[in-house]
Amino acid sequence: MILRMSKAFPNPNPKHSLSLEEMEASVNLLLDPLVSDESKGAFLTELHRRGEKAGELAGFASEILKGAVIPTIRRDENSPLLELCGTGGDHAGLLNISTAAMFVASGAGARVVKHGNRAVSSKCGSADVLEALGVTLHLRPECVGDIVDQAGCVFLLASDFHPAVAAVAALRRSLASKGMMTIFNLLGPLLNPASPEVQLAGIYSPKKLNLYAEAMDILGRRAAWAVHGQGISRDGGFDEISLIGPSHVVSVRNGLMETFTINPKDFGLSQASSMQGLVGGDAKENAGRISLILAGEEHGVAREMIILNAGAALFLAGIGSSPPESASLAAESIDSGGAARALELLRKASEAARL
Repeated sequence: MILRMSKAFPNPNPKHSLSLEEMEASVNLLLDPLVSDESKGAFLTELHRRGEKAGELAGFASEILKGAVIPTIRRDENSPLLELCGTGGDHAGLLNISTAAMFVASGAGARVVKHGNRAVSSKCGSADVLEALGVTLHLRPECVGDIVDQAGCVFLLASDFHPAVAAVAALRRSLASKGMMTIFNLLGPLLNPASPEVQLAGIYSPKKLNLYAEAMDILGRRAAWAVHGQGISRDGGFDEISLIGPSHVVSVRNGLMETFTINPKDFGLSQASSMQGLVGGDAKENAGRISLILAGEEHGVAREMIILNAGAALFLAGIGSSPPESASLAAESIDSGGAARALELLRKASEAARL
């Protein structure tokens, strides 16, 4: 239930994080449809200009999750729920790497609960390409656990599981059209209502990695990587693990934080020399290419980058004893038909659970 707040947004102090009370009040105001977009935009802009702090990022996520629709999913200590997604905002226009990697990881034995939405700042978001792949987006929440059991993966459409967040949807689109970023550009991967134990989160800026890893730790992730991949130029990176160059990682495992750099060769893969083959298009085009890759009919750098990211997610989830072994299991998932089967199973299971 949204509380009507009579007071104004707090003023973000450059030296101190917002208190728990200020974060609760701020989220209630942001999700209140009676509060003007002008007031919301001014607060979000100032908070981002000052720089969000890890406690604020986790605190905002926790407050928003209080109003979420929480799906019931069977927990298994030996098979944790895995989330792999990016914040978006890197403006690289890549194929939907993490969405394709979801099926590859699932085909290799992971239980993937992916959470996302339609595109805000790109041509094609995860929801857009999944819909083009024939996956039903609007699901009955009570059926989500059954879908995971049947298909090994599920997609939770953010707008269905966070109905109150619709109050800021138009504002987010407006700010994005002006090239303005806010805390909502970071919150997405933290708002998975299934609260996965393991998470691979691609971040649009390397400067946000420590912040993000700490926020994932606060939210209780057992094992998590915040990653940013280098592109062709040092200024043009990805919210994915890169096949083109090194990727910066801040890892959190059972509360312990570690920073390191990984390269494709660490996963037994060759580094690509250009962006050719990695750039995507609209939902129909991306869905067509993902279908071909999962079916083993398209080889090349896009397939390799999907294997790289799926391999990293599998390694995080404890599937494979080393990065090269996990990447090998990801490749086998495609070559054996497991990845394509995961997509087909999700199509059938999601259709049966249509809202």
